Amino acid sequence: MILAQNLLQLLSGNRRLIVFVVALFCFVSVAQQAEVSHFVVHKVKKKETLEGIAARYDITTEQIIAHNPFASKGIRKRDKLKIPRYKKVVKIASTPAFGEHVVVPKETLWRVAYTYGISIDSLRVLNPGLGDTLSIGALLRVPIKTAEEKAAQFSYYTVQPREGYYRIEQKLGLSREKLEALNPELLSIDLQAGMVLKIPKKQVDTLLQQNSQRISKPSFWDSTFVAPVVRVALMAPFRLSRIELDSVMQTEKTLTERNLTTIALDFYAGMLLAADSLNTAGLSVELSVFDTENQRHIVEQILNEQDFSQFDAVIGPFTPANVSRVSQAMSFFNTPVVSPLTPRNFQSYKTSFNSIPSKENLSKRIATYIDSIDAITENPCILIISDDKNRKTELRLQEQFPLAEIIRPDERFGFVAPDDVDSLLTPTRPNWVFLESEDLNLVTSMTSMLNAQQRDDRQVQLFTHYRSATYDDPNVSQEHLGNVRFTYPSNFHVKQDSIRLKFDATYKTRFGKVPNRTAVKGFDLMIDVALRIAVKRSLYDGVSLGLGEQLQHRFEYTPTPKGGYENTATYIIQQQGFEMIEVEPPSILMDSLQSR
Repeated sequence: MILAQNLLQLLSGNRRLIVFVVALFCFVSVAQQAEVSHFVVHKVKKKETLEGIAARYDITTEQIIAHNPFASKGIRKRDKLKIPRYKKVVKIASTPAFGEHVVVPKETLWRVAYTYGISIDSLRVLNPGLGDTLSIGALLRVPIKTAEEKAAQFSYYTVQPREGYYRIEQKLGLSREKLEALNPELLSIDLQAGMVLKIPKKQVDTLLQQNSQRISKPSFWDSTFVAPVVRVALMAPFRLSRIELDSVMQTEKTLTERNLTTIALDFYAGMLLAADSLNTAGLSVELSVFDTENQRHIVEQILNEQDFSQFDAVIGPFTPANVSRVSQAMSFFNTPVVSPLTPRNFQSYKTSFNSIPSKENLSKRIATYIDSIDAITENPCILIISDDKNRKTELRLQEQFPLAEIIRPDERFGFVAPDDVDSLLTPTRPNWVFLESEDLNLVTSMTSMLNAQQRDDRQVQLFTHYRSATYDDPNVSQEHLGNVRFTYPSNFHVKQDSIRLKFDATYKTRFGKVPNRTAVKGFDLMIDVALRIAVKRSLYDGVSLGLGEQLQHRFEYTPTPKGGYENTATYIIQQQGFEMIEVEPPSILMDSLQSR
């Protein structure tokens, strides 16, 4: 063996030999330069660098720049790079022995190759004359190693049409880097529909479990009740002392108009029906009611006179200031306080539970959904229309879509000129319009205008990060919203399934009217709180149960930095015609995994 040091000694003083060796090295280097076989297109993502992309594809930055001259000045998000892929000489590592594989129905070259941890090219070398399709029962020469071992550790996933790395990561929880490590062919061939990818078997088991949970609505009804009795206090602004019982007309007016009294009564009615349902299921519910009259001194009086240590939870009061005060007082007893209806932030304590998802959580949910559909949509046309109160949302959208068109409403009248919108919409690409405003004039005019722009050859879809009560105004056409597939995040989803219809009938029989949204919230919140306490003995421990869903609300509480808990469970709703449909980030059913 000639060591490097000995080789240097032999070469020293011999110029001809040095020249010969250098020339030979240059010749070999040139001879080994690989020929470009094809190109793949890489879409630059946020924070990606040229060096990182080169490392991913096992090439140099110079090779990328050679085929993308503009990259010499730097790259930006959404740039598309031509990545050269080079022909490689396939080398089969020596192995002690080879075995045989019998082709089974629906088996492909990809699946056989990945089963034995080799590439398709290696499989072809082992089986000369192998075509693109396999015959059932055919015998293939394969490495004897690991067929059983591989089967025990890995499963396989078929790439669906229009499915990219982002969507697969959302579904399988496997990053592009992990997929490429498990499937080396992805380094030279772009992701294609029909490919069979090797993935860890435990990933499949987790995925199938999650899919099963998604199909069946989360519920705690079938759990064992370790607490046979649940004691709940309701603090609500009934303001019964203000009702003039001697005046029938005045009483009827008070109880028919929308006010704090009717809101409290509707919520209480929903809670009563929930208590009946829980009692029927074998859980004893003791419900105590306190009228705060929406007065701070009455709240203080209740706190001073009642022993709240006996309660498992307090639901209410209804206003932020009173919720904050009661939460502070309940810290002494460690009794949880659940805010039922206020969407606004309030000063929270360790006992605070806010059942209304914040605007920030709603915004994050729709942003994640938009990311997922953007990953499978080719170059959508983006229009952003926002007012001064929603500039932060506009900036986030601009960061997400750098090429988006920004349209400013008229500062004086708050309208957008139809010609401005018409000139930017295109028939060749999907048109996504983001309307970020709570102004009635702007919402009314834009929904009408976008509906008029909708044609067979030009599809327009409307999004918003926050659906305010403005969209319920009679001046806003629900038909127009349905035509433009209005999509938004929500803390509730009105469903008309058999369970909901049964609830409506029971409610109407007992209270003489159809339940409104407030009554349903009272029912859902009471069910969720009581079941968490019954299963885990306390609401704090009941948080660990995770997502729970009732008639039209979801609840999943997470700790907040300032103390207490907030509900982060939301929906993405799309209006189709006059129906409100829940939509999920693009995903595919796991039938292919189950069949494997």
